[in-house]
Amino acid sequence: MGATLRQRGTSPALVSIQPELSRRGVIFMPLAQAAGAYPELVERYLFTGVKPERDKFAALHAALFSGGSFLYVPEGVTVEQPLVSQFWSAGSGAAVLPHSLVIAGRGSRFQYVDQFLSGDRQEATLASGSSEVFLEEGADVGYIALQHWSVKTWQFGNQRFQLGRDSHLKVVDVALGGHLARLRVEAILEGPGSTADLKGLFFGTGDQAFDFRTLQDHVGPHTTSDLLFKGALRDRAKSVYVGVVRVEPEARGSSSNQANRNLLLSEKAQATSEPILEILNNDILRCSHGATVGPVDPEHLFYLESRGIPHPVAERMLVQGFLGEVLDRIPVPLVRDAVEQELAARIE
Repeated sequence: MGATLRQRGTSPALVSIQPELSRRGVIFMPLAQAAGAYPELVERYLFTGVKPERDKFAALHAALFSGGSFLYVPEGVTVEQPLVSQFWSAGSGAAVLPHSLVIAGRGSRFQYVDQFLSGDRQEATLASGSSEVFLEEGADVGYIALQHWSVKTWQFGNQRFQLGRDSHLKVVDVALGGHLARLRVEAILEGPGSTADLKGLFFGTGDQAFDFRTLQDHVGPHTTSDLLFKGALRDRAKSVYVGVVRVEPEARGSSSNQANRNLLLSEKAQATSEPILEILNNDILRCSHGATVGPVDPEHLFYLESRGIPHPVAERMLVQGFLGEVLDRIPVPLVRDAVEQELAARIE
């Protein structure tokens, strides 16, 4: 790893960063520490994306946020190894409100990972976190979020990405934990020529409930976005997806795609999907959306079983293939392997 930041609850964070990155001007430290060391830089961006007045949970977060990370990668700097922030719930039942503030300088390139984890103690907990990511002109950023809170956690999270001219963003959101996990993901394509690739993966068991709200907002001309959220649900798990593609009047020549695919692995699992298009400009290249909800295809199962593959194995293969389209997009092997192992355990 290029750098890691680990924090448990409100305890002081532990940071490890390669000396070469520090010499090149990369700043990676706890957000509270950065506010004192680099006040002008933090004040310029903090809460300008996820504004406190958005809703009651954003207001609560802004008033009481505790912990979180600050990352600044200067102009023209490429970081080859992932930069990882791990936030652990203390497990005491106290609310956890981490905040990630990421600034990608002009022409910078890096992969950033947010991990949200729970310890062995499992008490009812509120998690209200926010991530603000800013891409300046020509920046190329990969953002991976792995949410694996305990099943006694109620999560209300926000992610907002603001893209400058000719910047490129790739996001992979993985949601595995929580009793109720609600996440709002917004990509604001302000700069002409900017692109956003948004992928999401979730797997619910027991009485878990997932709620995703996404926004692909094309503000500048010749912008491109592509979104795919895929999930599987078994037992009594539920999911809700509401996604908006908005093409603003000045966003001529833009292209957007949005898809939500849901696989139901039990009769009591439920998924609801609502894709929405708001086209305010007739001069677009393409704008499409779609959603599916259903069980494993019986014809595919029959095909595998007719070749001697037992039913449980055949179903597992089909579920793995269904989720693999997003899983394979996780560019950090350590994260991808951890997610793959957890999915394999749930599919069994």
